[in-house]
Amino acid sequence: MNKQAEKLFNQGDKEQAIKLIVADLNKNPKQLPEILQLSTYLVQAGDLEQAEELLARSLEMFKDNQDLLYNLGNVYYLADKFDKANEIFQSLINDNYAFEAYFMMAKTLDQQGKKQLAIMYALTATEKAPRDLQANELLADLLLANGNFQEALGFYQTANKIKPQAKYYFNMALCAMNLHQDYQNYLDQSKKLDEKYYLKNEKKLADLQEFIKQGDSDDRK
Repeated sequence: MNKQAEKLFNQGDKEQAIKLIVADLNKNPKQLPEILQLSTYLVQAGDLEQAEELLARSLEMFKDNQDLLYNLGNVYYLADKFDKANEIFQSLINDNYAFEAYFMMAKTLDQQGKKQLAIMYALTATEKAPRDLQANELLADLLLANGNFQEALGFYQTANKIKPQAKYYFNMALCAMNLHQDYQNYLDQSKKLDEKYYLKNEKKLADLQEFIKQGDSDDRK
């Protein structure tokens, strides 16, 4: 990895960092760590086309390198080329790549509308990396969207233990509300951690309260 480029990139000088690595690779193209670094920087700078071209070309030099493939899968995902992303993440899973392949497969399947399969892969990601914040958050989000409130609540609680966030407390409140459990403490914690987030999502809460109230009155008829 090019430490000087990393320093520049972290200081916000993305363009100069990218130029530095490109110049280095022009002298010696067969530097895998720098290729991976450059592809990550290009993605973060929003240049998906150049990142895709770099990774595809590099895979001709480093045949079937899993890290290059994983980065290319991410590029396809971000470029909405979900079929191509799916293909890469599936091949990485078959080759027993790290839990991130399951995580990205879950995100890809979700974008393809395959909700149940997405949940299955996200669950595997959390089993392989129980302390990974993003994996727990993704699974909780998928479960919540699917109406699995009890399970979603559990995974938000796990994520929250790793790193408390207003979103997790707020969504725990949504789960608890749907389960007819006490939810006020979750809301108080959410507001305390990030009032802006809480106020932005308050309408979602009011709509849900109204929906549940309506459902309860229908049940009593």
